[in-house]
Amino acid sequence: MSQVKLDLLALKPVRAVALRFWFPVLLQLAALVAVGGLVVTGFGVGLGVNSDLLLTLRKTNLTTLVVWGLWWPGMIIAAVALGRVWCTVCPMELLNRVGEGVARRLGLPGIRLGKFLRAGWFVVISYLALQVLVAGWAIHRMPHYTAVFLLALLGAALVTGLVFRESRSFCKAFCPAGALLSVYGRTTPIQLEAREPSVCERCSTKDCVRADNRLRFDKRSCPSLLRPFRRNVSDGCVLCLQCAKVCPHANVGFGLVSTQARIRRKGLLRPYEAAFVMVALGFVSHEVIGEVKWLDAFFHRGPTALAKLAPALPFHWVEALWFLVLFPGVVWTLVAAVGYIGGHRAGLRSLLLAAATGAAPIVAVAHLAKAAAKISSWIGFLPLALSDPEGLHAFRHITEGTLATPASLLGLSLVGWTMLAMTVLIAWRASWWARQLPSDSVVAAKAGLGGACLLFSAVLILWGWPSG
Repeated sequence: MSQVKLDLLALKPVRAVALRFWFPVLLQLAALVAVGGLVVTGFGVGLGVNSDLLLTLRKTNLTTLVVWGLWWPGMIIAAVALGRVWCTVCPMELLNRVGEGVARRLGLPGIRLGKFLRAGWFVVISYLALQVLVAGWAIHRMPHYTAVFLLALLGAALVTGLVFRESRSFCKAFCPAGALLSVYGRTTPIQLEAREPSVCERCSTKDCVRADNRLRFDKRSCPSLLRPFRRNVSDGCVLCLQCAKVCPHANVGFGLVSTQARIRRKGLLRPYEAAFVMVALGFVSHEVIGEVKWLDAFFHRGPTALAKLAPALPFHWVEALWFLVLFPGVVWTLVAAVGYIGGHRAGLRSLLLAAATGAAPIVAVAHLAKAAAKISSWIGFLPLALSDPEGLHAFRHITEGTLATPASLLGLSLVGWTMLAMTVLIAWRASWWARQLPSDSVVAAKAGLGGACLLFSAVLILWGWPSG
């Protein structure tokens, strides 16, 4: 019996596209061209515009609309539903491989990724730095800053390919979305996996891991140096499907994977993934709370009080300190206390690792809720931005009151109740997943799960409540 149920690669139309020699390179080239276009439509736009007016310009300008209103939320939705499927079309992965190829042609020796980088810690730092830039410099509102951000990503992907000898060095050690994709991708049952393990065991050639297949353009062994026949959770697979192309037995599938498959086994997060969850809980709390005005005002009493202690520091930086460090610090202290009282005695590091593992699925769903709400409220601006990519014409008419602001696709109340139901469902499943963890981690995992569930369920109820 195949481990992969509802196998998408078993469908002829899907197989006809996914196993062609140009997949996924052609899609990545298209994405690269699109990103280049977004750089052009954003560069220089918004400089000198009042910060309050940028709240409108960010939706009328194609660059900020697509990057922050559609692509980033869409990537979160895709990660929760389909794992790291975004990596399949990511232009940064393509540029990173181009850099690797140029380095090989020039005979550059390349630097090995150090232990710190291999452990994923710089991925968390990159995500944290991005959130600081969003809070402190509002790069998500300024089209020009967003264009510079895109250029920096493209440049970093190319340079890391030139400098480091490891394959996909940018994806493994530098991508600001890497931890998000790794953690959120654990939730979905839709994975890439060997259909029948016995076929792989009998395979004598192991083409999917052969070193002499690695440098081919197509039908090559896994460029990420993984073993497709022995998948592990969060192993960094970017769904390039090269293993499916090169497998002589057509034994690689992508779809709904059995709970008995190795890839579906539940385990503790890696330390860098746990650190991401701890930081993301604060950021996601800030995002979802911001949809309820009175609750947002209450939430911001913290940074308002802190700002009085340091009047010389701009409020946005104080706000970033609040929701990225102090607020999540309070939440995780309470969770740790509950875990300790519940009987966890294996040390603080072990407790937080288990608690973050338990909380991760709920944080993912809460982030999904914000992503759905943002797409719903921003997508109505897309026709305006496509007709006027710089967005200045629509921006002027909206601010002058001669053009109506596009309405949201879905009401916040509907999104709130839908996501609340999903939170309850995921919490029920996650309580079952927690029992699969090592016995000394179960209490702490359930403390993290319970704390995150209470926090985000309360906020989502307020989304759905008429007075909210």
